[in-house]
Amino acid sequence: MPHTTTVLSRHLPSLTGGALLLLGSLLSTTALAETPEAREPAEVYRQVCAHCHAPDKAVGPEITITFPEAAWEARGNYIRNTVRHGRAAMPAFRAAKISDAELEGLIQALVSGELDDAPAQGGEE
Repeated sequence: MPHTTTVLSRHLPSLTGGALLLLGSLLSTTALAETPEAREPAEVYRQVCAHCHAPDKAVGPEITITFPEAAWEARGNYIRNTVRHGRAAMPAFRAAKISDAELEGLIQALVSGELDDAPAQGGEE
């Protein structure tokens, strides 16, 4: 008598792949719907940086001083690398804490001196 048992495992990969595809599309749609707006550079500075870098804190170096325009690119690269990877006592900040768009806005504001008179910590977090 021939073997008549149906093996479900032959059909399982295609069923699992379809379910994973559906789940992935649902999750990506949900993630897009919940993406918060980028904060303004002054707000990022106040919420994240000012705890250590405000002139009255004296924990980290003051970072709101204006740089010559010729040094903006190099200074921006230094800030970007330090924020993402940390340096000495400064921790690294992931994109979940400071998004890439927020970091770029913060860098531009810092090197141009836009935040030279930024308030240290005025308000809630």
